[in-house]
Amino acid sequence: MARKDTPTNDTSSNHLERLYCSPVLLIAAVAVSVFVSEVVVMLVLSHFDLLDHPIHHILDSLMLVALLFPALILLVFRPVNLHLAQRRRAEKELAAERNKLTHILNAIPAGVCIVSQNRKIEYANSALTEEFGPVAGRTCFEYFHGRPDACPDCQLDEVCAGKSYTWEWLSEKTGKTYEIFDTPLHNTDGITARLSLVRNITARKQAADELRASRERLRSLSGHLQRAREEERTAVSREIHDELGQVLATVQLGVSSLAEEYRDHQHLVKKITDMELLIAGAISTVQRISTQLRPSILDELGLAEAIEWQAREFEKRTGIGCSHDILLLETNFSRDLATAVFRIFQEALTNVIRHSGATRVRVSLEERNDRLVLIVTDNGRGITAEQVRDNGSLGITGMRERAFALGGRVRICRSLQAGTVVIVHIPINSSGG
Repeated sequence: MARKDTPTNDTSSNHLERLYCSPVLLIAAVAVSVFVSEVVVMLVLSHFDLLDHPIHHILDSLMLVALLFPALILLVFRPVNLHLAQRRRAEKELAAERNKLTHILNAIPAGVCIVSQNRKIEYANSALTEEFGPVAGRTCFEYFHGRPDACPDCQLDEVCAGKSYTWEWLSEKTGKTYEIFDTPLHNTDGITARLSLVRNITARKQAADELRASRERLRSLSGHLQRAREEERTAVSREIHDELGQVLATVQLGVSSLAEEYRDHQHLVKKITDMELLIAGAISTVQRISTQLRPSILDELGLAEAIEWQAREFEKRTGIGCSHDILLLETNFSRDLATAVFRIFQEALTNVIRHSGATRVRVSLEERNDRLVLIVTDNGRGITAEQVRDNGSLGITGMRERAFALGGRVRICRSLQAGTVVIVHIPINSSGG
């Protein structure tokens, strides 16, 4: 039976809820109740012939009150009581949510504050007050900067107009660096305020500065080692070319004179001829080693001639066609610049041999906006994005470091058609540190 009564009770409750939620229906119900009660009272009084009785007004009022009392309880006092209960419950829930929000804001390690349009700080969480002290109804320029008036570069009006900003600020009050995010906050009254998140990034800035300084020191050391290596290569190349080459040339002359002197002794002539071939091969090897260590053409004739010579040597050694297009107005570049561009070019050709599978290479070297621009393009399989980002590729890293040490950059990417493109930009007036 209880289960059968439940839908009826729910229906009645729903009707009452709709009635309580509609002021028009509620007033109409009260009016109908009053009218019906009055009709009932009049009928009762007329039935007992009391309409002309001297106390019929008192009887009318008492009976009307008696009849209207349940209706007033149902239609007036109960809605008011329900409204008050709902309001108290809403206020309690609002206070609980407010406390929860306060706990959340106080748990945030970053400072949070709300600044009104008249620059008064309306709210500050515990992280902010621990960092800068109690607010005590002060303005933002007084609290953060100790100023008597607004900051000249204050962006409060722009934020209240709907813009958001992220900026860094070095506080004279604490000596720390903060990252501040300002964004508009629309209050329930329709007035917009500024919500600011203040994060202490001093440690991060110090770590970034230390990392930057460490990188600069490493690059400086790398540049110094590269220059020392080039100087050592030059010295070794010169020693091999001058000393060992001269000795071998002298030996070759001596053996040639022996061949002339003992030309009648055929068994000696053959041995001397074999020795001459060995000496000639040794001289060729010495020249090749000396050139690989430091091409003399780079110091004697300049960068353009060295690039052309290297392109010819590459084509002769590998069989891969290598065309070159060199347009230089100036030929007297600094030693560091010429060395860096030449070594980057050599490394690019080495990568063509090892990885590309190309059959043709095109090289261009030109001056563009006070910069040397070297472009090496091949028609091979093309480099992938993963290979470009691979920090383990010492060849690519070395190319980039050589260019960076002189204020330049190296870009390596896959060609739109096929193959790989290496683009090098280095300022002409640069000098190694």
